[in-house]
Amino acid sequence: MKNVQAIIKDARIKLGLTMKELADKVGVNVGTVSRWESGEVANMTRKNMVQLARALNISPMDLLDDSSPTDIEYYMDPEVAAMAEQLRTNPNGRILFDASKDLTKEDVDIVLNLINGLKAKEGKND
Repeated sequence: MKNVQAIIKDARIKLGLTMKELADKVGVNVGTVSRWESGEVANMTRKNMVQLARALNISPMDLLDDSSPTDIEYYMDPEVAAMAEQLRTNPNGRILFDASKDLTKEDVDIVLNLINGLKAKEGKND
């Protein structure tokens, strides 16, 4: 588990932002960002918290409770982002995803075999 200051600093560095660039995105001065990265977040306004989270591509909840686990790298992973975008934009994919939620591993294997069989029949095998 990371504390709030580590979450802020790690996310900023991961995005390749300087303190000045982050300050500009949030609309505060560099000293404020420096204080946040030193753990002085108790007086952060709600507006700044939302702007900071948005600038760092994290949830504002990550800034509220430093006892909750967070994995910034997971949410910034391009493969995860591509899957999320596919679910968001593909209604058929969303239907399959929703239908598979309560399936056992064996049931998922059966469905995958069926899908692969349909693809092979239509010459769409990848």
